[in-house]
Amino acid sequence: MRKLRFFCRTITDESALDPSESNHLSRVLRVQPGTPVELFDGKGTLAEGIVGHISPKQVIVRTQTIHRSSQAEAGRIVLAVSFAKGQRFDWLVEKCTELGADHIAAVVFERTVKLGKDTALPRLEKIAMAAAKQCGRLFLPILSGPAKLKETLDSLTPSYPRAALFFGDPQGQPINGMQSVFPQRDALMLVGPEGGLTDAEIQWLGDAGALPVCLNPNILRVETAAMAFCAALAAARL
Repeated sequence: MRKLRFFCRTITDESALDPSESNHLSRVLRVQPGTPVELFDGKGTLAEGIVGHISPKQVIVRTQTIHRSSQAEAGRIVLAVSFAKGQRFDWLVEKCTELGADHIAAVVFERTVKLGKDTALPRLEKIAMAAAKQCGRLFLPILSGPAKLKETLDSLTPSYPRAALFFGDPQGQPINGMQSVFPQRDALMLVGPEGGLTDAEIQWLGDAGALPVCLNPNILRVETAAMAFCAALAAARL
């Protein structure tokens, strides 16, 4: 049976969970002292231990073994996606985290819906953390934005200098052509809004070396397209 897994920012011999994880362990799951659990820090560290001290605000886990994994430096999936309001983008972050996206950047294209007040990253980070716990991945995706298209690419390019650039386009080439990217290079996939990219954006992306790819001839919602592209990329890098 799989052990319960909890997020812990700093894993030591006696690891203290933050208040939200402590509350979930003690009050929601009602875990008892001595129960075997796993801890992960979202940066490649996985620890096994047993629950020690328990209180609603702080739980201490006595770690027994610690394993550290290195993050891949190629074959990463970077999604630059038109921002969507409310739960739609929440769902996108959750599912693309489960599928293995390494970076999710919220983008403001010319036809992106007007942003609401609640565009802060902390809520999305909590969603990604919960999804990582559920699916068993050790590395949390990097979350960034919202920012305009040029600003987004200017910020992503230094981190992924050899990434192959793609953007969703119903008139683009079949998506199976993206499989040649992995494992030597990263893939940076841009997903525009439902209203589509403007002619100026398509021209600018083409000048930047981005290739149009088609996943489906239908007009997909932002979150559907992002998840589908992420799934196709994740399958291609197996």
